[in-house]
Amino acid sequence: MPTAPATADAASPAAGSSGRSPPADSRTTWINSFNPFNPLRQPMLENFSEQALRAVMYAQEEARRSHNALVEPDHAFLGLLRDPDNSACEFLNAKGIDPMRLRADIRIEPAGKRPPLEVAYSEHVQALFRQAEAEAKRFGQAQVDTDHLLLALVDDGEGQGPPALAAAGLNLNHLRWNMLRLRYAKRNQAIRTASLDRFSLDLTARLEQGSLPTVVEWEPMVERLIQTLGLQRKHNVLLVGEHGVGKSALIHALNQYILDTRIFQQFAHCRVVFLYVDKMLAEAGTTDEQLYDVTSQIMAEIRQSGDIILVFENIHQLFLARKKELEFIITQQLLTLLEEPGTYCIATTTPHFLAMLDQETIIRHMFQILDVPEPPQPFCVHILKQWQARLEAHHQLRITPAALELAVRMAPDKLSQKLPESALTLLDLAAARKRWQRDNDEQGLQRCERQLRTLTAQRALLAAQAAADPEAHRAFEHTKQEILRVETQLQRFHQRLQSQDLQLDAEDLMLVSEHPAHSG
Repeated sequence: MPTAPATADAASPAAGSSGRSPPADSRTTWINSFNPFNPLRQPMLENFSEQALRAVMYAQEEARRSHNALVEPDHAFLGLLRDPDNSACEFLNAKGIDPMRLRADIRIEPAGKRPPLEVAYSEHVQALFRQAEAEAKRFGQAQVDTDHLLLALVDDGEGQGPPALAAAGLNLNHLRWNMLRLRYAKRNQAIRTASLDRFSLDLTARLEQGSLPTVVEWEPMVERLIQTLGLQRKHNVLLVGEHGVGKSALIHALNQYILDTRIFQQFAHCRVVFLYVDKMLAEAGTTDEQLYDVTSQIMAEIRQSGDIILVFENIHQLFLARKKELEFIITQQLLTLLEEPGTYCIATTTPHFLAMLDQETIIRHMFQILDVPEPPQPFCVHILKQWQARLEAHHQLRITPAALELAVRMAPDKLSQKLPESALTLLDLAAARKRWQRDNDEQGLQRCERQLRTLTAQRALLAAQAAADPEAHRAFEHTKQEILRVETQLQRFHQRLQSQDLQLDAEDLMLVSEHPAHSG
């Protein structure tokens, strides 16, 4: 139902452009200073923070300035950007985006010749306010703030605001995660993770920055992984599967779910961190005491931060370590960490090593076992399609759909790896073979052209001497035969290069399979 029209008096606190905030003890008086029809007195805005209220009042001013009787999304966006001290502008500044420059990029055509006497919020904008309140509840916060309003505007997608943000370099799909990270950083300014950062890789941050390729989400398995992490007890996960089935891809897919906030609220601000055990052993493992101190510091930082999902690949290398080995020092402290309720860990191993872990450790006491089977063939074809553009760009050729499907069908019989890794390897190898043949033919063509130029010049020199000198005549005839041979080779190279249409098809995969020694 539309809200009653509201008048923003020129002398009211919202009418000025100074961005003054109301006194902390007079919020109600400040709101009620507007006329009885003011939308700010409506129940849906009762939970708005002072910054958010100021932003929606500024939106009224932007509408009046453009001679509009209704506040639309573009006015709301301009109102958000007007106060440089609010949380939305703080977030944009943290991402290197100038709110004032964004304001300058928004153009609103006047709706009339003079400002309206009354300005109301359109039904569209009222729906945005309700969406912002839902965002605040999703964040677990009692009040709606300007970053919730910004999220609502971006999710709505209408108006000039979202395209302007995207053009400024902001990844709109990761907006909610970035805002949660900023709120987390503001609440935990004293937390330092220098040792953890030195010996780890922040997979979530790397994916958000575009440094890691996105992966195809095997949704049933990713969702099962998330559900296991959400268990009340024994929520650490051990992914068990053969090499090549996609255990690491599952972890990368979890990253995508976190960045898109398609995950339990408790993990919405988290980051997935891969710990470099080998680097710890190489740089800090000169003595037992030094490695113990570094490991203790890392574990303490993980406990303190409360936003880490820790990743160990091939966990058997740690858990099967003997007492005299340096890995045992890390294992002992990791065991203590895994017993604590606030710790979340994902590890990987194979069925072979799981059997050994069952015999020698209490691995099942600390981890939920999640079996990762070989994906179905149609899903593997889908994975290859996601890799297709990268392979084509690298090998400078086109890959046909038939080649993708045949790679999935042939790979299990031709390579020792499991799907989908085996199919990707076979496809990559076939493309490399095709490119190698083309490069060899191009080089052979160039060699023949050089030889032909040299032989033609020799024939011209010998032609003048051939009639008088028998030796020169024999050399002349031999040169003619060589020219004929090189011309034949040159013609063959031309024909082969013309027939090579820079396309990888099913026949090329069959040729690779006929030479298993080349397939690794």
